[in-house]
Amino acid sequence: MHHEEDSSTLGPYYEALERLKKGKPVVVSKGTKINLNSVALEAGRSAGSIKKSRVVYEQLIQDVKDSARAQIELSEPGRLDLQASKAKTAKAKAQSDEYEEKYKAALARELMLLAQLSEVEQKLKKVTNVHPIRKGNKDSTSHR
Repeated sequence: MHHEEDSSTLGPYYEALERLKKGKPVVVSKGTKINLNSVALEAGRSAGSIKKSRVVYEQLIQDVKDSARAQIELSEPGRLDLQASKAKTAKAKAQSDEYEEKYKAALARELMLLAQLSEVEQKLKKVTNVHPIRKGNKDSTSHR
């Protein structure tokens, strides 16, 4: 579980974690949510004594997080799934909003380009002496 030289440091924390998991804490109130502070307090240490920056606590921190997840799942089945679903929905909504903005920008560009095309066609009609050939009008100089 943990190194022998760490057992004097980590032992009380793991014992506290086990008591919290079993719902039989000695120091904190029964039903207290499992987190780093509650494990530290239950172990008789200060609330912030489990430091994320210290390598010796890495496995303990992971074990506490796993136990906290398990506690949530037991007390509120489906809550983690619901949170994941809400996050997925929020991400899809954000993506949808992004695509809507891109769509509106593309429409605006299209309208601007149509207006420019119309303007250029009008200018072209004024500066050229070439007129479109009407269909169905047979010219005597045409060859087949």
